[in-house]
Amino acid sequence: MARQRYVLRYRGPGAKPAADVDSVRRRPGVTVVDESGAKMLMVECDEEVAAELAENLPDWVMGPEQTYTVPDTRKGVR
Repeated sequence: MARQRYVLRYRGPGAKPAADVDSVRRRPGVTVVDESGAKMLMVECDEEVAAELAENLPDWVMGPEQTYTVPDTRKGVR
């Protein structure tokens, strides 16, 4: 199974708990890609591990990373 990126968002009051972040960081098979936001984490892991994370972190919501292509708006000759 290929590793995918997931965004975790803390829905509780205040900033994300350091204990939750540490437990995600220590989990085998999980790589924390970005934790710069006050309430967000981006992780890379397998789908099964992501499901386990979502179950074990009750105040967090998780979704797959979504990317969008930017349209080319430059004017051109027809």
